[in-house]
Amino acid sequence: MTYKLLLDAGNTRIKMALMDASGYLEPWLNLTYSELAQQPLPDAVESVWLACVSGKGSQQAVMDWLRECDVPIIEIISESHAFGVTTAYDDATRLGIDRWLALVGAFDEQPKATVIIDAGTAITVDWLDENGQHLGGWIAPGVNLMRESVVTRTPKVFIDAGEQWGKAHQLGQNTTDCLLNGCVNSFVGLVRQAIAVSETELDWFDYRILYSGGSIPLLPADLKRRGEVRSELVLQGLACYAREGRTQLKNAV
Repeated sequence: MTYKLLLDAGNTRIKMALMDASGYLEPWLNLTYSELAQQPLPDAVESVWLACVSGKGSQQAVMDWLRECDVPIIEIISESHAFGVTTAYDDATRLGIDRWLALVGAFDEQPKATVIIDAGTAITVDWLDENGQHLGGWIAPGVNLMRESVVTRTPKVFIDAGEQWGKAHQLGQNTTDCLLNGCVNSFVGLVRQAIAVSETELDWFDYRILYSGGSIPLLPADLKRRGEVRSELVLQGLACYAREGRTQLKNAV
């Protein structure tokens, strides 16, 4: 049996899945780029389908890893319309491929009004209506990026910030905790505002909230219960392309 190898190359991690001839998608690996070189390529790969938002160094690491894989490598780019989804952007290529594929994956899973919140390096929020129309979205710094931006500018003040995380609904009793909790609660506030916009500006009440990204565990329980975690949403969108075999799109080199 041969497989299609699907790669979601994000800013800090790369997720992979294998698709068999029947179109069944099986999540395979979730690695940092430093771990990639030690990972052997899977056997019986017939093609590679790539969604990449990472920087040049990480992109090169992916290409180096795939060098011995003598099969077509297809890199997907954002489109104005595909699989029933239409972007709100005038220039579709300016919409990050991760956001585009998340929209495609969500609509393919269920054609329903949906808010997609991805909390990784950046926090992105996208609104998709029941007809597959992308209404637009937001981009904000991720929790870690917020923290690092303050620590970098004031290293003596936050010398002990390290890799700690703050807590929602908590008051800091020292400067470091005030920063860490402030970053988390900024994220929480953004999510609450996204829900408020959905219900007051768009008049949505029967809608889905889909979460992805490494900072989702920082949300308080009441917000977690409002949504569903879809950590493989980009791969689900990429799978739509791989199933259809749309090889006319941008080929990776």
